[in-house]
Amino acid sequence: MNTASFPARTPSSIDETRTLFRGRLTGSSVWAPLRTGTVVGNKVCPGAVVVSVPTVLGLAPQLSAAVVAFTIEADNEFEQRVQHITTRYGGSGERGAVWLSSLAMWFNCLRGLDDAGTGLTVAELERRVRMSTNLDGMRRWGYVTIDGLGRVKRGEPKPRPKSESMLALTRRGRAAAEIWRPLPGEIESRWRERFDAGAVERLRAALVAVVSQLDVPLPDFMPIGSARWVGLSWAAARELAAAMPGDVGHSGDATGARNAAGAARTGCVREKDLALVSLLSRVLLALALDYEDGAKLSLAMQLNCLRVLADDREGVAQRELPSLTGVSEEAISGLVNRLVEAGCVEVVPPPCGARGKRVRLTAERGVRAADRGRQRLQRTIDGWGERFGTGAVAELSDALAPIVGDCTRTGSSLFAGLVPPDDGLRAKTRRPDVLPWFPMVTHRGGFPDGS
Repeated sequence: MNTASFPARTPSSIDETRTLFRGRLTGSSVWAPLRTGTVVGNKVCPGAVVVSVPTVLGLAPQLSAAVVAFTIEADNEFEQRVQHITTRYGGSGERGAVWLSSLAMWFNCLRGLDDAGTGLTVAELERRVRMSTNLDGMRRWGYVTIDGLGRVKRGEPKPRPKSESMLALTRRGRAAAEIWRPLPGEIESRWRERFDAGAVERLRAALVAVVSQLDVPLPDFMPIGSARWVGLSWAAARELAAAMPGDVGHSGDATGARNAAGAARTGCVREKDLALVSLLSRVLLALALDYEDGAKLSLAMQLNCLRVLADDREGVAQRELPSLTGVSEEAISGLVNRLVEAGCVEVVPPPCGARGKRVRLTAERGVRAADRGRQRLQRTIDGWGERFGTGAVAELSDALAPIVGDCTRTGSSLFAGLVPPDDGLRAKTRRPDVLPWFPMVTHRGGFPDGS
């Protein structure tokens, strides 16, 4: 991943930011463009990557930055406590140790089995976590068994998870669950010390004000890939909620007994008792579901790719995209490939004398998709004002602002918690200078920036 450089000074106003970075603000929700070069005074000189630093961020990138930063901080801590292995960077465990995974796999798999205290069918687990997940990966990585089978030797038949297949934690999976269980609370406690308890409490209250108005309970973490990839939509969420009548994912008129029964059976709790990262995830996921309802392209494609390409018709060097977006090379490559298939992006040879391929929007479909995506996101935010109240939406953005900043290393306090341990996986990779504007939760471990 390339290292980004940033201006030595911060623009003093929105107008100056727009001038300096060729930025464009749509309403109050979307900042788009990026540019290459090092800023010296007001000039952009070739040679490095500069990330657009707006003084105002929209709700989606604010929520994304918070989710990703919280997750990475928890992942770093888990890595220090668990005996593990990784594909590229070795590990701390003996042969047979679990493959390192992210907080996403705790919320989207392990916690459901851990809360149950016994085996569950695939269908039962999906009702508990409210979506599907990468079960075959969790089996291969040593966390679960499927119909009694865990890891198998090369060439031997592999179990295929079906709705009626029985899942259970392995011995190492149970040990990992013991480590994961307290971590969301521990990271939230760190945030209270780092950002001030009052600021975090304000953020929690603002998140609860939105989550409590959702029609149905959503998952407690972002899905792998995208909501569409796991078949998640508002309609699917309602079906899952109907299948679990004891669910207490939203407030309403349920009695205390019903709430207790539902919590015991599904792992659900009232909004005010949810982990901070779950509140953040539910709100961001709700925003994505509203945006993607009827859309051809996902919110991740808009914010992590089309946004970056929108104001540079000559295109951006493909090798620079990870640094510009905070998303791994592998995840960005996947986005670009899907957008090429959709006819929105093309990969072209570099100008004479330059190195590497460039990625740019196609003249008609790509430019139109980027413009319509910005407009759709603005309409979605405007609709949230009507749905949840303009005051509630504004308060949520205001509560996020002092914690998230501008999503960059030089302008966000979130990066104070992202310093990896010296022997950690992320210490062996280049550190990002900007956080993703939408999480890219990978199927290979659930890491939120596609690592």
